[in-house]
Amino acid sequence: MKLLRKYLIIFSISYLSVNYAFSTNVTSELNYYKKINLPYSSNELKKYYYWGEYGLYLSPDMPFPLRFTNKEFSYKPKLFDYLAKTTFYFPHCYFYYKNILYKGVIQMATGENDGKVFTFQVYSYDNQGEFIDAILLYKVEGGEISYWNDFIINPNGKILITQYQQENLFEDDEEPKNNQIDTKTVEFQMTPSGIFNPTKE
Repeated sequence: MKLLRKYLIIFSISYLSVNYAFSTNVTSELNYYKKINLPYSSNELKKYYYWGEYGLYLSPDMPFPLRFTNKEFSYKPKLFDYLAKTTFYFPHCYFYYKNILYKGVIQMATGENDGKVFTFQVYSYDNQGEFIDAILLYKVEGGEISYWNDFIINPNGKILITQYQQENLFEDDEEPKNNQIDTKTVEFQMTPSGIFNPTKE
């Protein structure tokens, strides 16, 4: 009986220590992020990139980059499509919804023909600091076809995303189609478990 009691005490101390370590790591990492209140929209991101002579560039005053964990890096965020992640990202913001932590990160991803693509992705974590889910909310990409998104994260956990697409390359005998922009709207709901569920696609 004494042996069992000692085992239970050791297990409890170990469990509390692991929880404390997770909590401490998450809290200390959040120092790199700014806390935001919802609603939050893509208008806040336009100051973090610009178009230069050779394409898309990040603003020179970006924060120090951090590295994805193996689990985060190997996971393909929803709406990421054909893009390729790099191992580093720039911490941007965080917020809580239904006791789930959400962290927003900025990254210059790689698109078709190795083109640079500015992205904003949101990752969710449980109260142990374990990664749950991720979604790409914002991207800007040039080239033969331009792509860009607008979004808003509402206080009720609903995310509205408008995706834009515009053709830029035409043959000599073709007339540009009045600079037509194709749009598509998608909706997601942040759940109490930290999952981004599509509600309209």
